[in-house]
This record gives sequence, structure tokens and C-alpha cells, in this order.
Amino acid sequence: MPIETSNIRPRKRSDVTDTRVDLHVKVLDERVVRRAKNLDLDVLVYAPHFTRWPDICERAAAFSDEELLVVPGRELFTGDWRTRRHVLALDLEASIPDFLTLEGTMAELAHQDAVVLAPHPGFLTVSLHREDIERYRDQIDAIEVYNPKHLPRDNRRARQFAADLGLPEFASSYAHLRQTVGEAWTTF
Repeated sequence: MPIETSNIRPRKRSDVTDTRVDLHVKVLDERVVRRAKNLDLDVLVYAPHFTRWPDICERAAAFSDEELLVVPGRELFTGDWRTRRHVLALDLEASIPDFLTLEGTMAELAHQDAVVLAPHPGFLTVSLHREDIERYRDQIDAIEVYNPKHLPRDNRRARQFAADLGLPEFASSYAHLRQTVGEAWTTF
């Protein structure tokens, strides 16, 4: 899957042949949607922390229209606060609580046949480590190899994880702030 990380001038909609997706956005309102459309994004994955799954789904639906699809997602906290790991999940059938063990979270994601993404791998204390990714390799659909919060060494490490494990890569804005939505995206 090719990765684009650019702030180039948006394409004209009539020229669109690919789908541009920002796979990891924490904020969603009218300004976020306007920014995404101005940057010619096609899809945002809205995955806030500590928000009830039904509320995420309702909000995503409220901001979706013919120009922009907002897909509900959930960045789950696993483990306790000091040893937490984040797992990004899409296509959930039901809520999954935060702070289950990593094993419990991954079992529930498997039970729901959810899309499982590894956001910001190996980043500080909030990410899946290489050993976690190796353990759940068959269940992880892709690894985030670029986001604007990463330092260059973090992106290199994430790309190496993906290459070593033969997993697809994705980029995202990892937007916690409106002005960073669309700073990076993945083209499908």
C-alpha cells in the first residue's frame, strides 16, 4: 500500500482515482471536516480515546456525507496505566472496554473479526512493542510507519518492524488537534 505524506495542493475531485484516508484522527467537528475536504481526503477514521463506541459511531455518521466518509474506530488502551499499549480497531460489532489485558483485547478483537492496526509501534510507553506485534502478527492488518508526532527514528523503527514482519504499512496524521488533520494519509 503506497504511503503519501505531503501537504501538496489538493487534487481536483474529477481527477480522483485513488482513495485518500487519514486512518487515525482523534478530533471531529465542522472545522475538521472542512479541512479534510479542502485537503481532498476521502475518508477519516475517527478514533478518540475514552469515548463510548455508540457515541463514536453516531458522531462519525453525523459528519459523513457524499464528499467525506467518516469511519468509526477505537484506539483501545490495554493493560494498566503504567504498562498500557494502544491498539487501533475498526469495524467493531460491539464496545470493548479499555484496560483489558492485551491478550483479552486481542481475543475480543479476534472474536469480532475487527480490523486491527498497530498505531505508533515502539513509541514511548503507549505502543505495541516488536514482541507484541510478532505475537499477534496474524491478527494485525497494518503498522503505522509515519505520523507527524514521530521523530524520524520512530518512523525508521516502525518501517523496519513492518519490513521484518512482512506487514502492510500506513501513515496517518495521528491528529489530536484540528490543524494536524490531513498532515499525512494513506492512499488506497
